[in-house]
Amino acid sequence: MKKLLAIILVGLLFGCKSEKETCKKGLPEKHYDFLTDIKRQANFDYLEAIVDFRQFGAYSKNNWIRKPENLKRVYATFKQIGLKRFISKEEFNKPLFTDHWTETSWANKSLNQITNNLIKSYSDTNGIDKYYIEFWNRRKADNNESIVLQILTDIKKTYESDINTEKLNWNSDSTIKGLLEFEIVLKESDSLTSKKKLIDYHEYLKSIGLHSSANNLIRYENELVIGKFERQDDDFVELINLIETDSVNCEKYWNWRQNAEWFTEIYDYGP
Repeated sequence: MKKLLAIILVGLLFGCKSEKETCKKGLPEKHYDFLTDIKRQANFDYLEAIVDFRQFGAYSKNNWIRKPENLKRVYATFKQIGLKRFISKEEFNKPLFTDHWTETSWANKSLNQITNNLIKSYSDTNGIDKYYIEFWNRRKADNNESIVLQILTDIKKTYESDINTEKLNWNSDSTIKGLLEFEIVLKESDSLTSKKKLIDYHEYLKSIGLHSSANNLIRYENELVIGKFERQDDDFVELINLIETDSVNCEKYWNWRQNAEWFTEIYDYGP
């Protein structure tokens, strides 16, 4: 009997050993208030993002960006990078919703026409569509109507001219500028230059505390390499190993990946 108990005890300690699978994660993602309202556009199609925003509504209640001082910061940042790098002059004059379901106020109108209608309806509502009246009523409720009018007027001037318009005396945001500028640089880069820019982007994300986003970016790009060449990119693997340093159970690892607030795409199965 004693021998049987000893065998059972040894089996429990060694033969039936059960360990949870472990993974490695990095430092936590830093939270920025603006990331509640400003989202990365994964496919670089900013015109489509505007159309989707009009059709399906906002990602959030947009409480942060409704504040006049934040509207100024965001617009000044876009303007500093260059509005036409996000939406070209051709796209600005392209009729919307031609391939979507009919949307009464915006259907078959370009952003140029919509911008003009918004500016006009600020002071003259005669014969104007109900949408534009309600738009300005919402801006008045937010107490940001004068800032929005300035922004719309400046957008109109920017797309009407081939030279830089008069600068607004508004401060931009260096962190938002860094994030958006890297996105635009990647949009404009070719296959010969994109890898270095991706690595620089990864380092920038880490430098501002967006560690989960930095990791998701490089893992995403590494998966694209695997899909195309059936091998990993050694430089990307090295960066992954440098950021994934803390051994944790895999549930915590995936929570860390999914807590990314900027680069949210996950295209891999993890370690």
